[in-house]
Amino acid sequence: MSCNYETRYLEQGANNYFLDSEIIYDDKSYFLFYLYKKSFWSICIVEAIILAGGLGKRLQNVVKDLPKPMADINGKPFLEYLLKNLLNFGIHHVILSVGYKQESISSYFGDIFGSMRISYSCEEEPLGTGGALKQALVYAEDEYVLVFNGDTFFDLDLDAFRLKSLELKCDITLALKKMYNFDRYGSVALDSYGYIEKFNEKLFVSEGLINGGVYCVKKDIFSRMILPNHFSFESDFLEKMVNNKLFGAYNSENYFIDIGIPEDYEKAKIYFDDKKALFLDRDGIINKDKAYIYKRDEFEFIEGIFDLCRYLTERHYLIFIVTNQAGIARGYDTENDFLTLTDWMKCQFEAHQITIKDVFYCPHHPQGKIERYVQECTCRKPQSGMILDAQKKYHLNLEHSILIGDKMSDITAGKSVGVGQTILIKSDYQEDYDFESIEAYLRYLRGE
Repeated sequence: MSCNYETRYLEQGANNYFLDSEIIYDDKSYFLFYLYKKSFWSICIVEAIILAGGLGKRLQNVVKDLPKPMADINGKPFLEYLLKNLLNFGIHHVILSVGYKQESISSYFGDIFGSMRISYSCEEEPLGTGGALKQALVYAEDEYVLVFNGDTFFDLDLDAFRLKSLELKCDITLALKKMYNFDRYGSVALDSYGYIEKFNEKLFVSEGLINGGVYCVKKDIFSRMILPNHFSFESDFLEKMVNNKLFGAYNSENYFIDIGIPEDYEKAKIYFDDKKALFLDRDGIINKDKAYIYKRDEFEFIEGIFDLCRYLTERHYLIFIVTNQAGIARGYDTENDFLTLTDWMKCQFEAHQITIKDVFYCPHHPQGKIERYVQECTCRKPQSGMILDAQKKYHLNLEHSILIGDKMSDITAGKSVGVGQTILIKSDYQEDYDFESIEAYLRYLRGE
C-alpha cells in the first residue's frame, strides 16, 4: 500500500500525542508506532448509522415514490455513493435507519455491501431524526458510532475525523463545514477552546460554520434522558443540550452537498459524474530532478507547471501527485523531511490558486538501507498502487484521466490500470518521449 500525505501527517500527530515522543523514525519509535496503529484501529470507530428514512417532499417532482436517499444520481441511488465512501474508509458495519418506502432500500442493498455488513432499523411510524437515531443505536455494537444524514454528502477525511473524535472524548463530535454568504442553514458558534457553544437560527451569514450532518456519537448518548418516541435530533437535542453536554467540533472546508432541493440535486449529478484526475510525477515534472531532493533551497519548479495545472483545473481535473521516493529507503532523507517539503510545495501551488487534491508516495526500495522500507511493494512505479489508492479514495474515472511523467515506469503504471492519457516528457532517462517539455504539452492542449 502506498503512503498518503494527509494520512501520514495524521499518523505523526497521533504518534506524538499517544507516545509522547518527538522521535518518530528510529527503529524503536517505529515499532511502538506499529503497535499503536494496531491497537488504535482495534478500538477505532468502524460502525456507522445512516438516517435514510427521509420522504423528500421538495424532490417529489424529480424523485417519485422513493425515499430521498434513493434518488437517482447518474444511474445509481445517492445512498450507494455514501456506502462506497464508508467502505473506502474501513467501516465494517452500517445501520440503515429506514422508514418511508423502506423496502426499496432493503431490496436494493440487501445485508452486505462489499465487505460491509448492513443492518436495518425500521420505523413503523415516523420518529423524526432523533427518534430514528435513538432506535438505530440499539443495533450498534461499539462504544462510538459515526452518524450520517442520508441526503447529504460531506467529503471528509474520516480517518482524521475519527481520530479527532476519540481525542476529544465528547459525547458527540460534529463535522462542521465552512461556508460563505448563506441563509439556507443555521450557523454554529464555537467557544474559545473550539467546542460548540451555540446553534444559531437561519439568518444570512457572510462567513460561518454549518452542521455538516456527520457526527461521532457515544452509543449511550441518550441514556438517562426522558425523550419522546418522536423528536428532532437537531432542534430537540443538539440545540437544547448544547449547554449541558460537551459538544466537540471538527472543521473542514471539503466539498459538501445537500440534495434536499432540486437545484442541489442536479449539482450532485455533476459532482459524482466523471471525476477525472491529473496524475503528476514529482521529480522531473513538478520540479527539476536533482536526485533525492528534500530541502526547499534545492527545489526548483519546472517552467510552465503552474500554468498547466491551472489550465486543467479550469477544465475540472483534480490534481494528484504520485511519486516514488526511494531516498527515504536509502537513508538520504526521512518521511518527515518529505512531508515538510510537501507541505511547503502545496503552499506554493495554493499561492498560484491551484489545489493539489492529494499526494501519494512510495518510500520503499528493494535495495534500501532502512530495513522497514526494504520491500517489493505494489506502490512503487511501475506498479500502480498509488493510482489505485487515489481512485479508491476519490472515486476517480481513470479512463478520462491524464498521467504525466518523465520515465517509462510512470507511463507503465498509468497504462496498466487504464489511465486514458499517459504523457511522457523528455528527460535523460530514455530517448523516446511525447513532448519536449511541460510548456510544449500546454501549447499542444491550447492548440497553439
